[in-house]
Amino acid sequence: MRSIYLLRHGETIWNRAKRLQGHKDTPLTLKGVQQARAMGDKLSQVLDGTQPRAFYSSPIGRSHQTATIVADSIKFDTGLIVLKKELKEITFGKWDGLNMEEILAGYEAIWRQRKEVKWSFAPPDGESYKMASERANDFLIGLPDEYPTIIVAHGSINKVIRGCWRKLKPEEIFQLDEPQNGFYELKPDHKELLIHV
Repeated sequence: MRSIYLLRHGETIWNRAKRLQGHKDTPLTLKGVQQARAMGDKLSQVLDGTQPRAFYSSPIGRSHQTATIVADSIKFDTGLIVLKKELKEITFGKWDGLNMEEILAGYEAIWRQRKEVKWSFAPPDGESYKMASERANDFLIGLPDEYPTIIVAHGSINKVIRGCWRKLKPEEIFQLDEPQNGFYELKPDHKELLIHV
């Protein structure tokens, strides 16, 4: 099983409220906990008794909480989950914690500028997708040949990781989805498979 399984955290309070989270954090909702359990149960079926050789998570609470639930479902020692800063969500800087109405009220001109150069644009005190792709690529290059590998992270950074894995162009990366009711198997041939929960 030479696959990498890439999961997104379950729904959070700010996901439900449609607020950007970035490096800020809110806990999983009950639905988010149920999503994490469902992903863990499905992953357990997929692994069919094979234990992961490596298990990585973003250190941000919502991701680590999801990773812990998933690890428990597949009977993996939660103490062996490795927290990697490279897996943190893309930070929107001063926009972390804001909803779209608040962003447009305080930063409308900058937001419109972002739409023109989304890949290279960094919000005030934030990070661009290009910057995030560099750390995602470094993370993938540095992965040891230990399979199966589990990764639990976030919506936007997972899109970037998948884009690096599949060697996609920026505009193709922006078209990728961010499921919380399924996860991706990254295959050795640089393809991917969506596994529905």
